[in-house]
Amino acid sequence: MINPIRPKVLTSSYGPSAAILRVIDHPYFVIWCFGLFFLLRALILLVPLEMSSDADWYLDRAIGISAGEGYSENGHPTAYWPVGYPGFLGGLFWLFGTSQKVGAIANLVCASASFFLVLALTRHLFQNNRAARLAVALLAIYPNNIAYVPLLLTETYFTFLMLLGCYLFVVRRALPYVIMAGLVFGLMALTKPQAVFIPGFLAILWLLTLEGRQRRWAVVARTSLVYVMMAVVLVPWAVRNTMAFGNLVLISTNGGGTLLSGNNPSANGGYTPNDPLVKQRNFSVENQVAADQRARKLATDWITSHPGRFFALVPSKIFHAWALDGEGEWLYQRGAKSYEKYAYLFRSIRILNQGYYALLILGFAVAIIPLRRRRHETAWPWPLFGYMFCGYLTLIAIVFSGQSRFHFPAMPWVIMTVAWAAVHMLEKRASNATPPHST
Repeated sequence: MINPIRPKVLTSSYGPSAAILRVIDHPYFVIWCFGLFFLLRALILLVPLEMSSDADWYLDRAIGISAGEGYSENGHPTAYWPVGYPGFLGGLFWLFGTSQKVGAIANLVCASASFFLVLALTRHLFQNNRAARLAVALLAIYPNNIAYVPLLLTETYFTFLMLLGCYLFVVRRALPYVIMAGLVFGLMALTKPQAVFIPGFLAILWLLTLEGRQRRWAVVARTSLVYVMMAVVLVPWAVRNTMAFGNLVLISTNGGGTLLSGNNPSANGGYTPNDPLVKQRNFSVENQVAADQRARKLATDWITSHPGRFFALVPSKIFHAWALDGEGEWLYQRGAKSYEKYAYLFRSIRILNQGYYALLILGFAVAIIPLRRRRHETAWPWPLFGYMFCGYLTLIAIVFSGQSRFHFPAMPWVIMTVAWAAVHMLEKRASNATPPHST
């Protein structure tokens, strides 16, 4: 049972903590935060930027889709990377014209929607209006989140879908919203296949909130419906792949290559695509399924032959996945003509971002202590989803490789939890503050 949200009344109005809470409580605080959020992300769209690496590949595939060529590369059908994001871009290009600005504006819209989803989810999961308000403020000024808006990469789109799917499944719950959640989660899985397990994690937490066998069966039924709707999205794509390649390919053909690039003789915990063993997969667009199968076998053979080395890589993989942030700068370094002129500014922001990120991660790790003690004040155990999701991403990194961009969709959940803990601390300090001595 979720308690009604009641803002805590301060017993003292003295001190800096009380002053900060008064700012958070201001009627226009959310409007100010969204104005800042939107302005910072709109301004960065003005930076001339050419896509490179994965973003350039997505852009080319989206242009082909909008031109009626299907999901193809060099005239051959492809499923090397999941179709979700290039398909989304291709539809926008078909409607609004082929321009990377169209994709950047779409990212701005997705990011803006994510702002309000974070507000709603924090309020619901943590049962605290102040935490919800502080969460969107922390998100608004997060440099790496800002940097991704012009980049035609999956992160901003995928994060929006995840927040939307969770909102529909957890907050709304009525049958039409459950159906919509399934469709959204299906689009997520078409963008990043690991999203397939997210509804299951949510269902586990939902089951923990209920008592009674009948209610639990209702959750199982609703979760099953979510997966049925996901199948409505995913099965047609699997059929297309099977017809195109003559082999069963559910979503993409890069799983084996991704596994091999993190598990090979020169593996260091990150992405190592240039190892001689990796090159033995002999990838080509025409034979990408066979190359994926070869890569998977090479990787599994190496792991089984070197189990000690595989486990020794675990700390390094976790380090690569979580230690650094601000990787959005790399594409500006490659594609922004003004980078050299303003390199000091880009690098300074990167350094500031790293400090900001470190504080968020530290706060997230520490927040579990007051969260457990005060779980009765939240919609427990829903606040644990952030920790569950981060653990899941860590497990993926351990199996494959650690890359800092992969923790991007976890950061809104980190921020929600940190905001709750910060508000708890501010309220405690404000309540304990004593008035200044009069003279």
